[in-house]
Amino acid sequence: MERESKDKYILIWIEEIWEEIEVQIYGIIGAIFFFGAIYFIFQPHWMRSVFDLFRKLNYL
Repeated sequence: MERESKDKYILIWIEEIWEEIEVQIYGIIGAIFFFGAIYFIFQPHWMRSVFDLFRKLNYL
């Protein structure tokens, strides 16, 4: 009985860590989409230099 409860706590702990990782991943993806939308709508000068850098490095 003791062993099952320890395994259950470990699985819950792993699930909670994975949920936090998912939140961070979704936040990063959301930030990328947000700044992409800002760029395509307003095309600010400070973002233009960032995209020029990516073009020089052949990432875009």
